Parts: sequence; C-alpha cells; structure tokens
Amino acid sequence: MKRAHVSGVAMVWIAAMNTGCGAADSAARQAPAASVTSNNTGGQIKSSMEESDPRSAETARGGISGRSSAGARSPARATDGGAGTAGKEPPAADGGANNEASAEAGEAGNQAMGNSGASGVGGSAGVEGQSTERAVPTPVDSPQIWGFGIGVSDVPAATEYFKDVMRVELEKDAFKRDGWTETMLFSTRSERGGHLSLMAFDDMRNTRNITAKLIWKVKDTATIDAAASKYPYYVQRLNLNYVMFEGPDTYIQEVSNELDPEGGDFEDPYLVAMGFVVSDGDAARKFYTSIGMTDKSLGSYPITDATGYGTVGEYSERFGTGRAIVLQTWAPARNAKDNPLKVVIAVPDANAMADMVVAAGGTIVSQASRSDLYDNRLVVVAKDLDGNILDIVE
Repeated sequence: MKRAHVSGVAMVWIAAMNTGCGAADSAARQAPAASVTSNNTGGQIKSSMEESDPRSAETARGGISGRSSAGARSPARATDGGAGTAGKEPPAADGGANNEASAEAGEAGNQAMGNSGASGVGGSAGVEGQSTERAVPTPVDSPQIWGFGIGVSDVPAATEYFKDVMRVELEKDAFKRDGWTETMLFSTRSERGGHLSLMAFDDMRNTRNITAKLIWKVKDTATIDAAASKYPYYVQRLNLNYVMFEGPDTYIQEVSNELDPEGGDFEDPYLVAMGFVVSDGDAARKFYTSIGMTDKSLGSYPITDATGYGTVGEYSERFGTGRAIVLQTWAPARNAKDNPLKVVIAVPDANAMADMVVAAGGTIVSQASRSDLYDNRLVVVAKDLDGNILDIVE
C-alpha cells in the first residue's frame, strides 16, 4: 500500500494483481480535505505498482474509511446508529427486476457444471451444499487472500441484501461446518474480487455492532447507495467521492469508484478488502507480517459508526498479490476478541502456513483435512491473536 501526495490531498492505494477467477485486487482511495467539499486541482496519480516504498503516515488518509484531514467530524456522517432510514421496508425477496437474461444464462451454466446451483442474480437458490466452479480457490504458487466472512443474524435476509445491492450471486448455500453454517457469494459478473461468506454460528453469538467493514469497488457509487437505502439497515456515514453506509447487522459497507485501477470500470461491485478492529495493533501487525504479508500504514482519522464516535488508526496487510485486510485500532477501545469474522487464505501448502500461524502466536482449530466446501481441497482452520477465523486452503 502506498500514499502519493497530490495537491496536498493524501492518496492511498491497496495494490494487487488480477489472477483470473476471483481475481486479486488493488484498491485506491482519495482523502477528503478539511471541509466536506474539497477541490483537487492538479498532479498525476502514479500507479500503485510503480513503487513499493512505504509513505509517511503523518497525513490523515481518506478512502478505506472516510475521514477529514483536519480531524473534524464530517457533517455528512450520522452521529448515532439510529439515524438514517430505519423502518423502511426492504425490497421483495424475489429481487424484483433481477435479470431474467442472467437467470437464463445462470441455468445454462448450472447444466454445464452438472449441478442445480443459483440460476443467475435473483435466481432460485441451489441444492443445499452445492457449489459452482468459482467457489473453489484456483491453485496458487504463493499465498493470497481469497475471501472474507462475516457472522450475520439472518442469513437469508443478508443474502438477498448482497444479491440486490452488491449484485453478487450465490455460490454455496447453507454448508454446515464445525460451529457454523456458511453461505458463499461472489461477484460473478465482474469476475473479480474476494468471495464473501455469510456465517450463522451455532452458539448464536452476537453479530451486531461488530467493528468491521467490507470494502467494494464499483463504477457508479450513487446507484449502489440508492439501492442500499431501501433497506432498514441503512445509515449513511459518508457521501463524498465514495460512500459509506451500514448494511446487515450494522457492518459498514464502503464503496468507491477509485479502487483497483487495473480492474477497469465495472458496473457491478466486487469485494476488495475487509477491515476489522484488533486489540493490539503492533502485535496484530507482527502476526500478519510473520505469515508473509506486507504492512502499510494508512494513518488515523475520526469516525462515527453504530457503536459511537472514535479515532481509528489503520494498517493494511496483504500478500504480494491479492486482496487486503485492514487492521484497526480504536480510541476508545472496541471489542476485538472472538468476533464473528473470517479470512480465507489460498496457499500452496496448508500445513506449512499452519506452522507459520502457530509460530506467530496463532492457534489451530482443526488440523488439515479435506473439505467439500472447497471441492475436497486440504483445509486447516486456525485463529489469529484475537480469535478471528483463518481458513487456510491448499
């Protein structure tokens, strides 16, 4: 991740490369100036792949979450979790005008793959436990982040939300795992970005007011914001050159058209990164760099979310190519332990990565075994220092 200074405005990039199915991504953000309306009057933005040197963290950064460089709270943000459009009825669960042509194409693809999975966006859910070819990590020569998972209180409702608002498609429906049931989604029309897993935990753990966010790239952010505003979860937190709003279970959705310049201008969103709070920023950074990720400071900023107002410091972590995670430290402190979050890491050797996780201070939940969730690939389930789940898929 790098920052280039353009007319006094900090620019932040999550660099990544396209690797095909579920392609790896890069992300970029522009920080708003001290006021809500800012004017960037010149300068060229260099590609994030041109230079790898870390930049100064002294300038407040925009992008991965909105903030003003003066440190003042933006008036565009709601000041509490009850603002916004609570009480609105969500769209019909059938997805309304959700692509008859896409449904037809999806059905054709299902027949070609020999299963009865989701038939296009808004199409019928497939046979329980079935998956598409896209739901399997492509073999890799080096580690990369393949997907992210969040715990939700109502998986069917959250699935319809992400299908409607973020235009993803169902890949795997209600797959039972040891401790939770998982539904997997992906932006198949963009063919780029991370896979999203919605998890329903057997222990009924809390999934609301979790300090975490999903970060998306799309050409037209206003259209996505308008679609999200139809839902009762919606609270807009920022609306400048990118938008931030709350989705299911109060998870922040951050959407920008300035991410992943190598990816092009896709009409449909795709998932670039996931951010989440950690209890000890230095220790978390050391953990993730110890397993092979690179570390970039994104600065600090003030923000309000469903839990309240705070100041956030952020670091991005990613492998040489691929999507990113964003480690957050909050003041006042937020709960970071055993949150319902997951990172999926595709690796050439699952046991070797598991050894690195343990050496860095993580724990192994289950030893390497074959999993139908990933087409009988070898999978180790581990946890990081705060208890976030790591699926290590060979």
